[in-house]
Amino acid sequence: MTSEKNKGILLLVISSFCFALMSAFVRLSGDLPFFQKVLFRNAVSAVVAGGVLLNRRVPLRVPRGCGAPLALRVLCGTISVFCNYYAIDHLMLASSNSLSKLSPFFAILFAALFLGEQMDRGQMVCIALALTGSLFLIFPNIEALGLSAAIGLLGGVMSGGAHVALRALRRNSEIDGSTIVFIFSAVSTLAVLPSNLLYWTPVTAKQTACLLLAGSSCAAAQYALTNAYRYAPPKDISIYDSTQIIFSGLLGYLLFRQVPDSASWIAYFFIMTASVLLFLYYRREKKPA
Repeated sequence: MTSEKNKGILLLVISSFCFALMSAFVRLSGDLPFFQKVLFRNAVSAVVAGGVLLNRRVPLRVPRGCGAPLALRVLCGTISVFCNYYAIDHLMLASSNSLSKLSPFFAILFAALFLGEQMDRGQMVCIALALTGSLFLIFPNIEALGLSAAIGLLGGVMSGGAHVALRALRRNSEIDGSTIVFIFSAVSTLAVLPSNLLYWTPVTAKQTACLLLAGSSCAAAQYALTNAYRYAPPKDISIYDSTQIIFSGLLGYLLFRQVPDSASWIAYFFIMTASVLLFLYYRREKKPA
């Protein structure tokens, strides 16, 4: 195993741990409206991305042909964040993070529908397994958790759409990655600003600290994820992104004494199995003849 690949794996595991930490800090912030939690998350990301742009002296501009996919990335990403934060507040950490990990499978579907990319039988099997897993989270406790799990699933769908929009941006231009992060974070912050001004709930010092730590963890996770794929291609290391489910499960137990029921364990098994099979599928497809 090359040192570059090792660096990519390490950064991807760090990214997964930071995303799990973000979920834990969001939950620890207590009984606050989810849009208030989103405000802190996106505002911190906007400040970090803006600082990177200023430090690198990158001009804030959107090249021709990037407007539509960038708008789609902002729209899908914003809805995804809303759904993910709502799910974190109403589901176990492992369950909410498992549903967010469905995004690669929906990205395959959307890429086939909107970008004309081919989807074969192997990918369809992986998608079917992942969606079967999501059903075990939604239906067994549909009266208590069905709506929350469905919203978490919608977050995975929207995240998949955001991934496809990013792929379209990479196809059409050389738009800077920090520019995309900044525009997404700034616009999504403005989107939740009216509801926060109208329905602001006072926060304690502890809640403020948790929300700032959640935003910082998210920013660290995003940059670790971006840099991970600079050292190694997704086909070689993407499976390590699934460690987020494991980290979330451990944090959920240690901090909140969350213990999954049998249906949840089955769901995690299906989703992680689908992720492993998709990883193996891509490795087989990319092997030189």
